[in-house]
Amino acid sequence: MVGRPITVLIPEDRQDEEPRILERLRRGERVDHFETVRQRKDGSPVEISLTISPVKDAQGEIVGASKIARDITDRKRAERLQQTLVHELNHRVKNTLATVQAIARQSFRSGLLDSRAREIFEARLQALSRAHDLLTRENWDGAGIAAVVAQVLAPYQRQRFEIGGPELRLTPRVALALTLALHELATNAAKYGALSAPMGRVAITWTVRPGDPPQLALRWQEHGGPPVSPPAQKGFGSRLIERSLALELAGEVHITYEPSGLVCDVSAPVPAAWENGVEAT
Repeated sequence: MVGRPITVLIPEDRQDEEPRILERLRRGERVDHFETVRQRKDGSPVEISLTISPVKDAQGEIVGASKIARDITDRKRAERLQQTLVHELNHRVKNTLATVQAIARQSFRSGLLDSRAREIFEARLQALSRAHDLLTRENWDGAGIAAVVAQVLAPYQRQRFEIGGPELRLTPRVALALTLALHELATNAAKYGALSAPMGRVAITWTVRPGDPPQLALRWQEHGGPPVSPPAQKGFGSRLIERSLALELAGEVHITYEPSGLVCDVSAPVPAAWENGVEAT
């Protein structure tokens, strides 16, 4: 750099900065912590903070400049990460509040007794809270489907469930949607289905079928409970499972009321947003 102009270090789109800096120096001003971008020897950009002071002779005339450039790449990267995290947090909070609003609207609809409505509402919020705890432990990077299932079924006797399937990592949004759907299925089973009978059992199984993209096939199947018949009208739980879950998964959800027990089948593509490397069966 000896004998070469300082503009060699300045990217093409920032060449106008140096004349403005020189003009300030001529007026005797000091430039403090001016954040900009310069070029390394290999031409790659580097984010820096400049401090530039005029150098004066004994008569007070400006004869040069003292410049300090600090590499702030790490700090700027951290700031961008922080901004991304805050944006993502705001987005998730809004989604969560929208979910809570929907739960409240359905839980406190007309016709429900206050105590029962409060119990249903609190149980749904607790399920949502447990899902948030799981995702927080994973730094909101997603969660394994087996962990999601286990978290939802934690309040129930483990021996009453048959659980199995390949490991598959879900995005936070899908994990939350699946949590609420499984919570509704388990609650319904405890009140009216297989879990309301001493010998009742529930099988929760899933596979990943080959395809482009691969297809997730998940089944909730109850047996050993009281005889089942289709309800006169669908409640919030059924709508949440069949509509909201299908929407979040971009797939299909079907609930059938077999005499031997309720069956819920979920079919959805496994997109690139989900973790790759799962073997199709």
